[in-house]
This record gives sequence, structure tokens and C-alpha cells, in this order.
Amino acid sequence: MYVIIMAVIKLYGRERELALLGRLKPPFLAVVYGRRRIGKTALVLAFLSARPHLYFFVNPKKPRGALLEEFGEALRRAAGLPSYVRFADWEEFFDALFQLRGYVVAFDEFQWFLEAAPEVPYILQKMWDTRAEKPSVILTGSVAGMVKRLVAEAGSPLYGRADLVLELGELEPPAVFQWLADMGVAGEEAFKLFLLFGGVPYYYRLAQQWGVKTAEEAARLLVAGEGGPLRHEVEFVLAESLGREYRTHLAILDAVAGGATKLEQIASRAGVKATSLPPYLNDLVNLLGVLERRKSKRVYYEVRDRFYAYWLRSVYRHGDVAAGEALEEAAVRELESFYPWAFEAAVRQILPRLYPVKKVAKEAVHLREGGRRVQLDVDALGVDEERRFAVVAEAKWGAADPREIVPKLKKAAEILIPPGWTTRLAIFAKSFTAETEEADLIDLPTLLQNLTQPPPDVHAPQKDAARGGSAKPGDGARRQPRR
Repeated sequence: MYVIIMAVIKLYGRERELALLGRLKPPFLAVVYGRRRIGKTALVLAFLSARPHLYFFVNPKKPRGALLEEFGEALRRAAGLPSYVRFADWEEFFDALFQLRGYVVAFDEFQWFLEAAPEVPYILQKMWDTRAEKPSVILTGSVAGMVKRLVAEAGSPLYGRADLVLELGELEPPAVFQWLADMGVAGEEAFKLFLLFGGVPYYYRLAQQWGVKTAEEAARLLVAGEGGPLRHEVEFVLAESLGREYRTHLAILDAVAGGATKLEQIASRAGVKATSLPPYLNDLVNLLGVLERRKSKRVYYEVRDRFYAYWLRSVYRHGDVAAGEALEEAAVRELESFYPWAFEAAVRQILPRLYPVKKVAKEAVHLREGGRRVQLDVDALGVDEERRFAVVAEAKWGAADPREIVPKLKKAAEILIPPGWTTRLAIFAKSFTAETEEADLIDLPTLLQNLTQPPPDVHAPQKDAARGGSAKPGDGARRQPRR
């Protein structure tokens, strides 16, 4: 069935993207790409639902003849062609398809044509360039690097032809927490699920379908349980996109998730020569978008998807030695060590919502104390070079005493921040055990309150960005701990 109505599925947080598609004057060519599970299909189907359309999923595992026959049958029905009509090749298929004026035609996972029928992008190019009347076309792809090669590189078949190229990212926090609220999940449990799943719609759709209300239930039912839909998630995504060599990529991801950040460390833990790492890292960073290369005072790598990091801890490292209930218990235990890491990662993600900063990274500084070299780790350093503004932040998953943390932040700021800059200190924690006037204190209730609201324009000019008492300058954080 290729004409699909998505009336029963609510779409969260994609109003901007739907509006962009809706503004295009037909016939248009649009490209929507983003990594797996990010909601591309749901977005496109929601857009198609109110319009005459055809939807095709490009399955790379199907023989090209079977794929052509499957697509041809849907086209015959839409065009009202006799049942005996058969398309001998893709040229004939697209010739008939481009006579469907007024339609929107979507090819989901279009990049797999490069394997199933590599001539198709060039046929589409020719049809798009030579036909005065034609349907609108939407192409989606989850292997970001392959999609970019098709549409963004000079000399590629669709270069310069798309009216809209849209990279779909994770859902913004307000959409995530609205979704969870509709599921009856709020407060700390909602935040734990956010730490586990980030802004990836697929994970919340599964939680909704399985009636999951807590992160522990997600670990037991979705991740580690027999038949759990996320039991083999990361392996499946890597194997589908990368083929037989995916196990090396998996070992590299695990090394980064385990704390290796430099090339030599990653190579040692993954069992790969350092000189052989770049192609694998390129696949994970640029092709699949599951690893991020970050640069501040130094270059380091970080797992982009928090669930991937948890899966590596809970399934990849325990799957060979634990099974059944033992694996479930191991997965639940791993949550407690996962939350502090995930909270730090979430703070780096959230910081631009709260302060006027454009770049955020973790940092390490070194200083001499008592004749020995001491390293200070900074969970989040946010900067805006144009404004000469910076925020130095610490994240603690638990009760925090700011009197113990502020001196560290001050020392780090002295080393990291150039003279003359406006600097803010911030501490994020579940709760606070003492007061301070020297840093912004953002506890979990305050953070949740902020994340459930649309983001303010923190990049607008501030009257006094240096004045304390706020998470987004002027509103939101506390200097006093909650009692």
C-alpha cells in the first residue's frame, strides 16, 4: 500500500519543518535527510496525508527487478493504467511517473538507489531538467554522507536542483516533554527518559507503544528484555549502513563511549591501528552522524546519541556474559552510572537555551598545586566570541554543595577565559545543599520548567549579562537552593 494516511499518529515538534515544506510552490524538489530514527518518514507522511501522493520505500535488499515491479504496480493504480502495463526499466517508470501532475511523490531512503539501481539519480536528473510539467518530488535519506554526495557536491546528479534541502535534527526539549506529558510521564522520571533517549522520536514512539513510564521499564522491556525492539538497535543500524565491517565501527564507538577521546586512546581500546582510524571515524561522523568531532582548546570525539552510549554500556558489554533476567538486571544497574555522564552531555546540549553562547564543549585545564600538576575537568564551557561572553558550568547528578564547586570553576575560568570577557559560573544539579551568590544554581525543577517552554531568544542583546541570578540572563535560575 503506497497511498498512506497518517491520521492516527501525532507528530510532535515538527511545525517549522512542515511549514517549510508547505511554503514550496509545486512542482518542487525537496530533500529531507538526517540519521536513522529521527522522524523523516513520519514528517513526510504527515505532509503527504492532505495531498494526492505516492510514497515509495527504497529497500536495498530487494532485487532491482522486484523493486521496479513493486513501484510500477503502485504507479499503475495511481495513474489508472491497465493491469497489463509493465515497465521494462526505470526510464519507462519515471517517464510515466512524471505525467502525474498535481501529485507529490516521495522516495524514502533514496540513497539506496545507488546500490539497487545506480542509474536512477541520473534518470531523475534528466526528467527534472527536461519536463515542463511534473509532480513534486521529496527525497529522504538516513545515510547523511551519501545524501550529501547526491545533492550537495558539484557534479553530482541532483546538485543545485533541490528547492529545499532540510537536515532533520533531534526534537527540541519542549516537544519531548510535551510528548511525555501526553503519555502521563512528568517530573524526574520524564527527565530520566530524556537523558536516555534525547530527542530521537523513534524511541519515544516505542515507549508509547509499550506503555513504558520509567527509564527502568525502558531498560527492562525495550532494551534488555527478550524481544525488546532496541535489543539489537545499534548493531542493526550500523550493519545496514556499513556492511560487514560494522563490528570495527562498533568497537570504536564503544571506545569513545568508554571515555577514550584522543586518536591513540580510541585506537588502543578498539584494537585498531591509529593510522587506520580516519576512514572509520569519517563513516561514524560524516556518513552516519552517530559520532561527533568536537573542537575547543583540543579535538575530541563524543557519542552523539545518548541512547547509543547507554546501549553500549548495557547490551554490548554484557550481552556475551548475561542473558534473560541477568541482562535485564545488568541494564538497570548501568542506568545509575549512565545518568551522571548523560546529565553532563545534556547540560552541554541545553546550555545555549539558557545563555547567549554559540559554542559549547567540555574542557580540561592543568595547573600547579603544591609542586604537582593537577587537571581540572570542566563539564561545559560555552562561549560567544563576538559578545566576549562565556559561561563555565558544572553538572552534578545528585545533591551539590556549591561552596565546593565554585573555587574549581573560578580557577578554570581564569585559565580558559580571555581578560575583559564577561564570565558567568553555573552549577546544574538535582538539588543543592547550600547557598551562594557566586554562581547560578539550576536545580532539576528549575531545569524542567525551562525545558518545557519554547526557547527564549537568548542571543538577543542583554542589558546586563554579567548580573547573576538567572539561567537565561534575566530569568529562570536560582541563587538560593530549594528547601
